[in-house]
Amino acid sequence: MKSKAYDTVRQGDQQSAIWLETVADLNSAKSRIQQLASSWPGEFCVMDQHSHHIVARMNDHRTFPVQTLNHPRVR
Repeated sequence: MKSKAYDTVRQGDQQSAIWLETVADLNSAKSRIQQLASSWPGEFCVMDQHSHHIVARMNDHRTFPVQTLNHPRVR
């Protein structure tokens, strides 16, 4: 069985995202977007590499819960 991996991305606009890095676990990915948001304005997301669903989102030091089901994919 493949282990989970997560991509951290910075939201460009409604149609694009800028890939930043891959992180091995969800807690590390959430910590990383918190770090990024503290020094770089914008919206940051954590995406499950397998499903391509956004599983965490942060903007202006606030984390927004994101439901995995029925969420549009970011390409």
